[in-house]
Amino acid sequence: MSENTKNHRICAIFAGGPEQGLPCMPVPEDAYVLCADSGLRLCQRMGRKPDLVLGDFDSLGAVPEQLPHIVSPAEKDDTDTMLCVRTALEKGCRDIRIFGAFGGRLDHTLANLQTLEFLRKNGASGMLIGAGDWACMLQGGETGRFPRRSGETLSVFAWSEHCGGVCIRGAKYPLEQAELHRSIPLGVSNEITAQYAEICCETGILLVIGSRQALSCRNSV
Repeated sequence: MSENTKNHRICAIFAGGPEQGLPCMPVPEDAYVLCADSGLRLCQRMGRKPDLVLGDFDSLGAVPEQLPHIVSPAEKDDTDTMLCVRTALEKGCRDIRIFGAFGGRLDHTLANLQTLEFLRKNGASGMLIGAGDWACMLQGGETGRFPRRSGETLSVFAWSEHCGGVCIRGAKYPLEQAELHRSIPLGVSNEITAQYAEICCETGILLVIGSRQALSCRNSV
């Protein structure tokens, strides 16, 4: 995760992504643990006990009566993951990491990415963590430092219409005071060459993605 995060209590949210592999990052030992419906299965696979399980439990198939839980209506405005995010914010958590957030339906992945923006706009940082991928967002005026990980590519996209003053340092394809546009994927599939890559932007919202499904050619997508 970006090392510029200095927020309060960490919350680990387990979502119901169908990936078979375990998340590529560990769950902090002292995290407040929430499960979104069938995310309980991933939580249990990782040997953790949830503080609270939320959802309509259509995916899990049954209400986990033996655990602290809140049942929500099946027809609702929020996803089960968003219910967990709102609960985490209410508990004072400002560093929120969502495990099991990839590998399923594209609409669910996009909903999770929108959730990252919701967190940024509500004074918190967030990260989506899957078996081979992670994603987070940086707002204008922020700098993030991301460690080099073997076999991992680093991609940077303009999540807002455009991002100004974008810098990428410590990578194979550096940028200085660049402007990125949402319609042009200029920042896809970079490589960290230093111990850390430093990424910043002056305006807009950047989406930063790490992926271990490395490509042999930078622009092969």
